[in-house]
Amino acid sequence: MDANLETRLRRLEDRAELGELVARYALAVDDRDFATLAALFTRDCIFDNVKGVEQGRERVVAYYRERLAEFGPTYHIPHMQTLDFDGPGAAKGTVMAHAELAIDGATYAVALRYIDDYRREEGRWRFRERKVRQLYAMPLAELPEGLAQELRKRWPGTEPSAGDWPVAPGTLHEAKQQGGL
Repeated sequence: MDANLETRLRRLEDRAELGELVARYALAVDDRDFATLAALFTRDCIFDNVKGVEQGRERVVAYYRERLAEFGPTYHIPHMQTLDFDGPGAAKGTVMAHAELAIDGATYAVALRYIDDYRREEGRWRFRERKVRQLYAMPLAELPEGLAQELRKRWPGTEPSAGDWPVAPGTLHEAKQQGGL
């Protein structure tokens, strides 16, 4: 096999493995499988989440134990992943996803972007850094009108706030804000 073909094959294998990493993350979170979850992160990982930043595999798993204890069943659904490789053992990516969460007797819907930094550690791809960003998080009953509102993050016990990424200029939302509709 020539070097170019070998490199291309390795890249395809890396893409498949990184897609599997994302899927295993969703399963581990929903199944509360903390041992698997720990194995998905590098020892020196960083997890930037809705409550702050955790550093190191043990702290990240402790965060998940604490956070998931607040929820009933959860269902994380990764949709698509973009990848940019920084070398043979480093990549960056964005994962678009949704989650359904049971919180205090209500079903919440969340639209997510995970901004990821991946590293190969001990022969496996793992999350080196994972940043969670939300377009919205609200009770499912509020979603029909809530997505169109500016304050789309509505976690229990917190004041509603704007989503983590802005609505694109020229959208219906912007036109309404400027009195055009």
